[in-house]
Amino acid sequence: MEDRIMFTIKHLLKKGTKITLESRLIEDLKLDSLDMLMILSDLEDEFNITIAEDDFLSVVTVNDIAIKLRARGISDS
Repeated sequence: MEDRIMFTIKHLLKKGTKITLESRLIEDLKLDSLDMLMILSDLEDEFNITIAEDDFLSVVTVNDIAIKLRARGISDS
C-alpha cells in the first residue's frame, strides 16, 4: 500500500524529489492545499474509496496517509 501511496504523490513532485514514508507533505515535499486535494482525489481513484477532507486534516507524513487508509479497512492487496 505504501508504494501505491508514494506513487500517487510522486506525480505532483518536482523530478528528483525524494519521497519516503517519513516525508512531511507540506514541510518536506512542499505540497500546498490544492496539491493535497489532488492527492485525496487520486487516492480515491487508486483505492476506489471516498475520502472526506476532514478525515485527513491531521495527516502530516506519507505514513500518516497509510495509517488512515488502514484504519478504514484498506489493505495492501
